[in-house]
Amino acid sequence: MAVWRFLSTIFVPLTAIWWAASTTEQKLSHQGINNVTVTGPDPVFLVDEIKLDEAVSCPVLMPQARETVLLVSGTGVTLLDDIQISAEYISYAIKKLANEENKTQISIISWSAGALTTQWTLTFYPETRSKVKRHIALGPDYRGSWVMIPLVYLNMFTEALVQQVPWSNFMRALARFDGYRALVPTTSIGSSTDLILQPGFYGEGWPIFRDTWRLSGPQAWNIDLFKLCAANSLKRGAFPHIVSHDSLLWEAASHQIIFAALNNEETYLGSTDNVTSDHCRGGPANHLPPDSETKNSAIIPELSDYAANYASKMPLRGWPEVPLRDYTSVERLEKLKAREEKHV
Repeated sequence: MAVWRFLSTIFVPLTAIWWAASTTEQKLSHQGINNVTVTGPDPVFLVDEIKLDEAVSCPVLMPQARETVLLVSGTGVTLLDDIQISAEYISYAIKKLANEENKTQISIISWSAGALTTQWTLTFYPETRSKVKRHIALGPDYRGSWVMIPLVYLNMFTEALVQQVPWSNFMRALARFDGYRALVPTTSIGSSTDLILQPGFYGEGWPIFRDTWRLSGPQAWNIDLFKLCAANSLKRGAFPHIVSHDSLLWEAASHQIIFAALNNEETYLGSTDNVTSDHCRGGPANHLPPDSETKNSAIIPELSDYAANYASKMPLRGWPEVPLRDYTSVERLEKLKAREEKHV
């Protein structure tokens, strides 16, 4: 009886979370069928441009590089604040880098919530969007994550974490303006076994349920690295390895897809054609430093330690959820719909 009660205390809340998230996902999926692309000028920055400029850095200069790539990090010390504010930093960085040396467009590689922030920027900042050639997202949470729900209930949240709850006002706004659709060529690399971003195991073809890391539309290319490498591993008689949220950053198979996208000057999308069983052994890419796997494998423990020892002791921010900016208003959506219907 004691075991049954213990299992019930776990199963019932998890079932409730799944049901609530799934029901909300169905509603948001219907909201996202507007096919409205935001046009016009970018929103005005509220952050001082001096601060925006100071946040753009180039740690390694590579004169032989063919193009500029902006790297956007995930949730952590730098992305705990309102994602709408973080979007201003990304917009400014894109414009700054694209305007240097007469470049017209740049590429973006993002990870985790950095991909969500990038997608928000591409959705609501049309002038910025025009300066992006391709977006390569590793472990993106375009639709939020179930993992954020217990963090809110445990009083371990910030503005950005609350916004990543699947049914937040932030997510509803992104869905209303068709932010679940790729607006630039976007290669999204996720994993069914990524425990940080869930749901992530549904796959393609479900009419209601959607993986949080997948986008839709002709400019979207979604790759489940676990399923890809599991098939390769089974072909050579090996047991598939777990592809985690942090290993997406350094795994050889992931880097094969990244470079395939960067070298594709036709569709700008990635490809799995050159991913072999050797790339799917779970090790780091050959061009990375020898200690890169150790350093990268410490990312999630460090974030957990940060949450336990720092973030949890800070004043709670983000609940009630921070207000949405005017550029996400329903009135603006209706104007965009009317304008597009007029041109049809």
